[in-house]
Amino acid sequence: MKNISLEEKERVKGAKAPFEYAASEITGTAPFHMPRGARNTVSLCGVYEMQEGKSEIPSFENAIKANIPSTVQTALFEAGIIPDPMVGRNDKFAREAAYKTWWFKHEFTYDGGFAQPYLCFSGVCYHAHFYLNGVYLGEHKGMFGGPEFDVGGIIKPNNILIVKIENAPADIKHYSDYADFDEGWKYGAVVNCVYGWHYACIPTRGIWSDVKLIDKNCFKFERPFIYTKSAKSGEIGISLKSETRVDGEIKITVEPHNFEGKRQYFAARFSGEKGEYLNYAVKIDDARLWWPSGYGEQFLYDIKICALFGDGAVYNYEDTVGIREIKMLPVEGLNIEENYNWQFTVNGEKIFIKGTNWCTLDALLRFDAKRYDRFLTLAKEQNLQLLRAWGGGMPESDYFYKKCDELGLLVQQEWPTCWDSPKTQPYDELVETVYYNTVRIRNHPSLVRWAGGNELSAVDEPSIEKMAELSVTLDGTRPFHKTSPYAGSLHNYDTYWMMQDMDNAINLRAPFIGEFGMASCPNRQSVARYVSQSELDLPVSRDAINDFNYHMPRFNAFLWPEQYNDMDHLLMRSKEFFDIKTLDDFILGTQLAQGVAICHTLEAARADYPKATGICYYKLTDVYPACSWSTVDYYGVPKIPYYMIKRAYKPAHAMLIVKSINAAESYPVFMLDDVCEYSGKNCAVSVTAFGANLEKIKSEKYEFIPDNKVNRIGDFILDAEAKKGVRLLEIRLYAEDVLIDATFCFQNYKDDLGCYKRLPVAQIDFSVEGDTAVLKNTGNVPAVGVFIECLSNDGEFTAADNFIMLDGGETRRIKVNRDSGLTVRGFNI
Repeated sequence: MKNISLEEKERVKGAKAPFEYAASEITGTAPFHMPRGARNTVSLCGVYEMQEGKSEIPSFENAIKANIPSTVQTALFEAGIIPDPMVGRNDKFAREAAYKTWWFKHEFTYDGGFAQPYLCFSGVCYHAHFYLNGVYLGEHKGMFGGPEFDVGGIIKPNNILIVKIENAPADIKHYSDYADFDEGWKYGAVVNCVYGWHYACIPTRGIWSDVKLIDKNCFKFERPFIYTKSAKSGEIGISLKSETRVDGEIKITVEPHNFEGKRQYFAARFSGEKGEYLNYAVKIDDARLWWPSGYGEQFLYDIKICALFGDGAVYNYEDTVGIREIKMLPVEGLNIEENYNWQFTVNGEKIFIKGTNWCTLDALLRFDAKRYDRFLTLAKEQNLQLLRAWGGGMPESDYFYKKCDELGLLVQQEWPTCWDSPKTQPYDELVETVYYNTVRIRNHPSLVRWAGGNELSAVDEPSIEKMAELSVTLDGTRPFHKTSPYAGSLHNYDTYWMMQDMDNAINLRAPFIGEFGMASCPNRQSVARYVSQSELDLPVSRDAINDFNYHMPRFNAFLWPEQYNDMDHLLMRSKEFFDIKTLDDFILGTQLAQGVAICHTLEAARADYPKATGICYYKLTDVYPACSWSTVDYYGVPKIPYYMIKRAYKPAHAMLIVKSINAAESYPVFMLDDVCEYSGKNCAVSVTAFGANLEKIKSEKYEFIPDNKVNRIGDFILDAEAKKGVRLLEIRLYAEDVLIDATFCFQNYKDDLGCYKRLPVAQIDFSVEGDTAVLKNTGNVPAVGVFIECLSNDGEFTAADNFIMLDGGETRRIKVNRDSGLTVRGFNI
């Protein structure tokens, strides 16, 4: 009897995907003019009046301006009523605003052109009541979509819209006299990482997403589902679910979005009953596929759909899609009935997933395009392929997915649940969240997996079962995983929370690692943005009640386990490198620890392919400025670990299996090559061990011809005396005698405290030639930890490589995106 995979076992009985209904193949037609109906959507975003109030509608005499979409807290900050919530301990003022009643008022005109006018909200947080022209429309709970109201007979040429937002469910707890958190998120569908368990307690309130007026008569179909039927033949499926009895003609055009090519035309008659799926298949000539970053181009197509209904209404829809197929296969050696299929394949190509966790970008929900561009571009440049939009955050925005489509970043979208919260979160709110947002984002090629939420113990709750069902009935082209970790995946933070040895993190192994990591401090310039200048020169103190310690994962106030606070965890790791006397010591020590705790694990997972199929470190981004697990801080400034991980994820990379921060007798040597770019070419890996004075203890070169994604090429052996003296290991990869990868790692530092501050001095000549930084080591000893910065523009600066080791006499040319204001620092320069 054939084994049944866990994905198949968990599929909800009777659930049928849209594409499983009968489809009609439409052949191409001669060019035609795409009809455009009358305007059927009007934005009601813009300036609203906002005022605190009670149960009755206020006069709005003392109202302030709120630029909708916006949170209450953002509007208060922009009006100068509260100080910047990101600075110091000002978040308490923003937090106080969450526990009040707020009223919004907006006046707008309407020309009467809609047959069935509906008022639609995309996101109101959290519990709201709605009025139009004095008529109570109803209430709504939940922040990720809805409600919508039929306003025919109510709407007039001149209108007054009023929205009342009440306090969301609150369950306020106290870390200390100066730090609170709120467990109310467990009783609603909200962004839960802004409730204080994750270094920001600013429960958001407000009309934070779009408001619009639509003509429902034109929207007789649910948002079309566009998917790949066959990547091999270039066939696209279009699924239209009718919301009423329909008949008419459909016209479709498909044309390249980001490359040259012809436009194709398709047309057909349609007729269907309410709730029926009308499915069409169109074949694209000379179709080009969408690939994840590092595996090919991100070819996209613009699709326009026009439905001409029998009653004269016209529905127009436009979207940008990619042709690609996602399949999940079992992992070698795992019981498929007990484990998910963790092996990703895209367009038939098996891929080892190089990933990270993606955190909501801003506690005040300010999601401008420039901010997304910065962080998502940094994600691609870190050689990432997958972003886990984890259950502590939100169903991500349309712009986020648009950008991921363009950059080739895969996304696992989790729903806003964590730990036991499905036991207490309202079922209807979660189901509405899943339904609304699945339909909204399912056409994006970057979206590759649905998941119930983060670290759920409540995986069999009705809401999770419903999520699984909806993943099929609304999509069916992507897998659904109940939670992470589960069924073959792993999360682990014992090196941080349990204060175990660093080697614990280095030796984590699993078929798929969904979370692990280490917290670190942002760069000094970033710290200066959120603490007072006077604090920058104070010694780092475990128990200080100051702004710096406040910006910790739990405000440095929660003692766990035993009596350890956040500073205990951070100091333990940083003190392994050197005595922490200043803030700069603390910053460097924590960032080095973060890099060490993550990079060796990433490399070992890659080397273990195909038994290991992917890994996601925690994490890339931050919701609030703090000492945290991110490798790019809240302001968009990459930390040292960002660049260390970038090298560990490089498509062609030479590495050692490092199992301890203490030097070993033997290190397996690997060359990794994601797309076999160098197969059949003459390659070499050099490994050099350096001592405390940067003397060469041993150097060995391995010549080989790679023939696979993972190439085991030898062992680097150290005798007992040499092993004891090692402080640094440098690994370089050459192809046809050209250096294509270089990295280094730290050894034996814990037993030689401060050794990297005592290295002999190296001399660096530094210049910038256009978009290239030129670094030349004019001395005889290596320059270690050479780091290029642009202090005047650090939130926009990037370098193709950074935090490097430069041998004596060596010159390195590095692409940079700034040609002025650059400086260089390092351990010994």
